[in-house]
Amino acid sequence: MNTKELQEHYKRVFESDSGKQVLTDLDRIANTTRLSADSPNPHSAVYIVAQQHLLKRIRNMMLLRNATIEKDNIKWVMKT
Repeated sequence: MNTKELQEHYKRVFESDSGKQVLTDLDRIANTTRLSADSPNPHSAVYIVAQQHLLKRIRNMMLLRNATIEKDNIKWVMKT
């Protein structure tokens, strides 16, 4: 599977009504978790940062396709 196909899959999943609700819930979970210096788990910060990076990956995969299309359109307009 190439990158363009993968981006289509991300868009299909996360731009649906259900996907938007899931993404909103994931945002809520990843961005509302509080870190404490007294946390019993010393790896909790790494876990939270990983969650946030995963959400960033999802959003980037959804946006990259749009950027590619816009770039292709600009090239096409400049050639004519």
